[in-house]
Amino acid sequence: MIKLYGLDVSGNTYKVKLLLSLLNIKYQFIKLDVNNQQHKSDAYLKLNPRGEFPTLEDKTIVIWDSQAILVYLAKKHASLLEENHWYPDDAKDMALITQWLTVANGEIFNFLGKARSKLKFGYECDLELAQTQGNRTLKWIERHLSNNSWLATDKPSIADIACYPYIALCEEGGISLDGYSAIHGWFQKIESLSGYITMPGIKHR
Repeated sequence: MIKLYGLDVSGNTYKVKLLLSLLNIKYQFIKLDVNNQQHKSDAYLKLNPRGEFPTLEDKTIVIWDSQAILVYLAKKHASLLEENHWYPDDAKDMALITQWLTVANGEIFNFLGKARSKLKFGYECDLELAQTQGNRTLKWIERHLSNNSWLATDKPSIADIACYPYIALCEEGGISLDGYSAIHGWFQKIESLSGYITMPGIKHR
């Protein structure tokens, strides 16, 4: 059985849990004891040399970085789907999805995610900069979604799963979602998908 190491309050862990649920894949969740630095232990560093989370273990295969895990799951389990819209083989679609995986790991995590980490967990960051840049990021994502149902293609993909958590959680970082009607509409589409699960901090919409 697949093992997933992470935290319930981690947006990066959650995006993997969400895709696993949407794909109806059974797995064992192993909650890391970060208070006792389990993610920095020798045993865990053998799985994930970065000492971060999540980490996915599938028999002899170990994948770290949440975006890479989404790619792995979407491609490995494509044969179980009538249509693999999560990460299709079309070159253009793959490129468009990869753009958004980069945004998820870049602007969304570094601004929206870090503002949340500062206010919710006390991690160090320039809060004013994170909030300012986070708002700028939301504005251009709002413009994009005003003309598109989904981020990358005309169907839900791992681009949406990668970007959703830290946008949906950004109010925990003091960044308001008021006035972003297209983003709220996108939330509703994701939250209506069969197999959708939530996480602590995401408001019911």
